Amino acid sequence: MMGISCVIHLYRKVKRRVTCRLFTLNISNIQACIGGIFIITLLMICVVNYELIRTEFGEKFATDINKWRLSHLTNVCQRLNNGGHTNLQPAFYLHSKNYSLVYCPVFKAGTSTWFYNFNTWAGFTEYEIMHNDNLFLARKFYPIENRVTLMQSMAHSFSFIIVRHPFERLISAFEDRLVSMKNAYYSRVSLAIYRRYHPTGSGKITFRDFVQYIIDDVEYRNSTMGLDIHWSPVNNLCTPCLARYDYIIKLETYEQDVEVMIKAAKLQGKVKLMQLNHVRKEPVEVLIMKYFSQITQKQIEMLYSIYEIDFQLFGYAADKYFQIPKSLT
Repeated sequence: MMGISCVIHLYRKVKRRVTCRLFTLNISNIQACIGGIFIITLLMICVVNYELIRTEFGEKFATDINKWRLSHLTNVCQRLNNGGHTNLQPAFYLHSKNYSLVYCPVFKAGTSTWFYNFNTWAGFTEYEIMHNDNLFLARKFYPIENRVTLMQSMAHSFSFIIVRHPFERLISAFEDRLVSMKNAYYSRVSLAIYRRYHPTGSGKITFRDFVQYIIDDVEYRNSTMGLDIHWSPVNNLCTPCLARYDYIIKLETYEQDVEVMIKAAKLQGKVKLMQLNHVRKEPVEVLIMKYFSQITQKQIEMLYSIYEIDFQLFGYAADKYFQIPKSLT
């Protein structure tokens, strides 16, 4: 729309400046008139074809970006010894044989839409989808495939993953799972975390409590493998270094990526894009400042070390998070 507005503005500007006096036999005036008509005609052609041009170049750009993401993932995986994994983790992958589609859900990274579509394709009703755990329902129709079978499925299907900035994903997990109190299980988890760090208090969990809980959990286990699926590193959930993907979607460029991915996977008319989770009331930049100003320098350094592989695998940076003024104690 911005491109069309610019073209229309330019058209009006040219129109105001080009004055054709047809009854004045003046060579320079006739030349200006012809030039003006040519420019106006060219602009009108651009207006008519703008959407086609935008779509064509947008798709090419998205395709090139995806090639870079896949190449980057391969290179980092080689450098980091496959993220420290030796076997593909198949626990969360979904394989739709009817649509030749393989998907690994990264929780808190756009899973709602895709769980909805996979469960709709499986024949579940709207009521069943809205009143059951997404993964639990999906597993009734899409069983876990063993490693060998899953690799074969990937080789003969279109495979994709959706990722997100690791720290933004943590903010989303904190708000949706531990603050909202809309899920009975996570309400209990939220209360347990609060009581661990405030045994005599009567308040609510803070982001700082959440961060310290993750750090302590990893230190206690000496591993990130035991973390809850909503804040477990993608490297553990999907073992991307050992998988084969055709497309890496980033939540930051979700609409453009999904549009191109649907065409590449030949899913036109078969996917319903929807927003099932509540939309944030505050801009993400406000939330970043709000939450990451609560933690100490030591906490963010330890938190980064836990998710460092995810940052590297998918080309994310944490510089601005380290620049936020931190709590001194």
